[in-house]
Amino acid sequence: MTSHPSTGSPSTGQIAERAQRRRNRILWVPILFFIWQGAYFGAYATPHTPLRAVELVSLGSHLFLGVVLLFLLATGGGWRYSKAVRAMLDDESTRAHRAQAYAWGFWALALCILALYGASPFVHLELGEIAHILLSVAVAVPALRFVFLERRADRG
Repeated sequence: MTSHPSTGSPSTGQIAERAQRRRNRILWVPILFFIWQGAYFGAYATPHTPLRAVELVSLGSHLFLGVVLLFLLATGGGWRYSKAVRAMLDDESTRAHRAQAYAWGFWALALCILALYGASPFVHLELGEIAHILLSVAVAVPALRFVFLERRADRG
């Protein structure tokens, strides 16, 4: 690794490259955790009963992690880096990967809505369960697609 000639510190390009590799490695963890949490969409309260504290924490954490993952997908993260590094992280290929991930998320969400609508005469789902399923699909599919595309581009 070469450093900046005048200061001995890494150049902006080197910092951006390291940050992109780190983002591609680390982003899998919260996405997989979010999917794992999404599997428990029916595990909370029976209708017309108050939510227990554990159910409130579960729902709140799922919502919070969903918002964080959507924000990471929209911005690319890297807020601790300088503006120049963030600009390098948000290059043309990253924006193209993000656009393709959003498209996959849209179609996955549309197909999920169609499936839920088609299943509605046969399976009774509460509004909270439907919202949980839709949030899980709307966050997990584009995030997974984005990470897949970024990792594939990073490999060569």
